[in-house]
Amino acid sequence: MMRSERVRSRPKVGTGLLLALPCAVIALSLMVWITAVSRSGFWADDFLWVTHFARSLGDLSDYHFNVGKYIINVFWALGTEAFGDGSVVPFLMLDALVFAAGVITWLWVGAKKRWDSVDAWWIGGLFIATAAWFPTVLWASNITHSGGFLALGAGMFAHERAMSAQDAPGARRWSVLSGIAWTFAVASNLLYIGLMVIAFYCAWHQICKFRHLGMTTPAACVIAGFWSLLLPIIYFVAVGYPGTTASSPYAKTGLQFVHDDLRFYRMILAPTDLLTGLYAALLLGGAVVAFAAVRRRDFFPIAVLGAAGATALPALVQSQQRYVNYMAMPLLLVFSALASGVRPMLVAERESKRLKNTVLLAAAVTLLLLFRQGEELRAYFVRTPYGSSLATFRSEVASLTPEGGIICAALDLDAPQEALFIAEISGENGFRVPPISAGLTYLVSGAKPCPAGGPATHITVSQDARGDFVASG
Repeated sequence: MMRSERVRSRPKVGTGLLLALPCAVIALSLMVWITAVSRSGFWADDFLWVTHFARSLGDLSDYHFNVGKYIINVFWALGTEAFGDGSVVPFLMLDALVFAAGVITWLWVGAKKRWDSVDAWWIGGLFIATAAWFPTVLWASNITHSGGFLALGAGMFAHERAMSAQDAPGARRWSVLSGIAWTFAVASNLLYIGLMVIAFYCAWHQICKFRHLGMTTPAACVIAGFWSLLLPIIYFVAVGYPGTTASSPYAKTGLQFVHDDLRFYRMILAPTDLLTGLYAALLLGGAVVAFAAVRRRDFFPIAVLGAAGATALPALVQSQQRYVNYMAMPLLLVFSALASGVRPMLVAERESKRLKNTVLLAAAVTLLLLFRQGEELRAYFVRTPYGSSLATFRSEVASLTPEGGIICAALDLDAPQEALFIAEISGENGFRVPPISAGLTYLVSGAKPCPAGGPATHITVSQDARGDFVASG
């Protein structure tokens, strides 16, 4: 009996050793997130949304104000109803919950057919090691990106349920929910129009499923085609694209910006020749296993790899908006495509321990290199997370001004500093949020007079020796 127990324990011990490295990376990264959240404050667009969508969805017909991202209306209306506007921490926790739900669902659904549970931990570990996801979960306004991950997970979950349905009505209901998820992705952020490659893959298989359940081909095409393809595209054309490009930071795009944008992302993610070669190898390996899968008539890896490229492209044609988290979704999809393409090869080569050991060694080296490169991003968010220094400034202003009063803030700053200050505090919106809670605020440049018509509290905004904004009476 003792021997049989030892035999049964060996797979568990082996699995534990396989998971040790990715689990360690995930655990250490979570510590960074917890530390950064505890020191974060509202920042930039947070002030705009928290004041304009306080306990209200706002004007739903105005898709220019929310730049076509209706998840903004819902998130901030729900958040202010649940948490008020006194702290960014619960907003960040909700944002991270949405993000985690999407990533975990994607990995969990894939573990049923595309990779095994150990592979899922390695995909997650590699993705987390890049640190490209930190800005998504440490700036509440990036709920627009967290929503894309939730849509990815929900879309694939609904698709798999549609494929496993035993009758046409059940398959049709899940197909509709899958299509709604892809539309939700575009309504979260225009970048995720790239997920339509996966949506097309899902729609094609759903049509085949409908036909197998006795539905006519035209009816199957109408149902899957409308909800999974046509509806997201209609939203993109009618709402998402015009709403986004109407905003000046997103207005100018073109292929001429690809070179500079690639240099930016390479500088953050792959600044050395070794890391550049690593990412090139990952992309090449993904392409090789994806085309090998096509030969087996398995189109999932190439669909996922295609979605990675289609999601990265909108970020690479931006003239101004460059953030490392724009590459988070493409990275997750590249790792997923690799795993889904390699897994059948490992299963087919059951006697080839050399191949398995080679794949494991390559994955471990990649994980360590990516984690090492993410050091600067992790250190940044531990040292100066978004809104941390601005929180100190807002506390200083609150100590100098009465609640609900009028503030005249003289900006003793040069032009670049003034532009940065107004962007970080979102103009007068940042003065309306606790602890300041001003009734009205005037930001006055230089020696210009304050236009306040009644009694007002005058303060001066300047920078200290460290470049942080400070307030004085």
